[in-house]
Amino acid sequence: MIRALAAALAVLAALPAPAAPQEPEEVRLGRIYARRLEAQYRLVSDPAAVARVVRVGQVVAAVSGRPELPYTFRILDLEPPNAVSLPGGFIYVTRGLLGFVRSDHELAAVLAHEVAHAAHGHQMEMIRRGTEASFWTFVVAVLTRDAVLAQGAQLLAGSLLSGYTRELERDADLTAVEILTRTPYTPVAVLTILERLAREERLRPPVNAGAFRDHPTTAERVAYVTAELRRRGIPLVRRPAANYLRVAMRVVGGPGGEVAEVVVNDTVVVRLADVDRARTVVARLDRFFDTDPDPGQVSALPAGPGAWEIVGGAQLLVTVTAADAAALGMPLAEAARQVAARLQWVIREDLRQRQFTG
Repeated sequence: MIRALAAALAVLAALPAPAAPQEPEEVRLGRIYARRLEAQYRLVSDPAAVARVVRVGQVVAAVSGRPELPYTFRILDLEPPNAVSLPGGFIYVTRGLLGFVRSDHELAAVLAHEVAHAAHGHQMEMIRRGTEASFWTFVVAVLTRDAVLAQGAQLLAGSLLSGYTRELERDADLTAVEILTRTPYTPVAVLTILERLAREERLRPPVNAGAFRDHPTTAERVAYVTAELRRRGIPLVRRPAANYLRVAMRVVGGPGGEVAEVVVNDTVVVRLADVDRARTVVARLDRFFDTDPDPGQVSALPAGPGAWEIVGGAQLLVTVTAADAAALGMPLAEAARQVAARLQWVIREDLRQRQFTG
């Protein structure tokens, strides 16, 4: 019995080891392209920037529908703001993109768009329709915005997140919206990115755009993303994604003790001795700013003896008391009007900045 068992074990040991599972073709191709890309362009190694892209990317990839792909997120040291995904989930953003997006919400929108292309195998579809060489030309043209390469690759290299054919681009845009609904990031960020790109195109129309009739225009993409957000019942609140009218509270020392300052876009709009009241004001301003207000909606009104109210339309924003005015060393009415004037100014200045930066 012992001899028979030993013989059986010897036979098993002589058998060849089971073959390792073959890597999917899209992943194999992706690794080849990734090595080629990283040999041609330098990677950004800044730990904070890399950690940010990886953190946001991993959140997006986890709910992509194909989380088993070996997603990687890296930054190329290129100035044009753009992003590209290779087959199998190898995703790259440029250094310029990190300066273009205004929040992690918008970064997530870009990454969700690229993850959608990878999850749905759009790169492999492009290779099937053309050749591997033409796909490589497409990748380089997207990243560098090289107009000559763009003509050869039949894409609008002047635009961020474009170059795929109409149906593939639409699928990635709408899938990005769906992906972001399952993350902490707002799906409206897909819209705010596209709106800003549409503004750029109006200012600098693409050369020979008529040659790319099978690619959707950014205006078309804005329209169908807006329709999709509305279909899903998602309010079109752009402020978190576009990161404007930022409101916060900070506690600082004062002559009479600690004072809570309510700050909008780094400008102090009101100082209150009561921290809890300041938190309430921050919450009210947050809701008011989500309505994309006009400065003319803000006004100061008397509210009985010893108090004035700062209102935004029909919303109460701040109650200024006689004690608040005394701490500021000015009459109550003047203190209230000063708070209203500061709020009007920050809203007006924010609108002015957005007019120039999109």
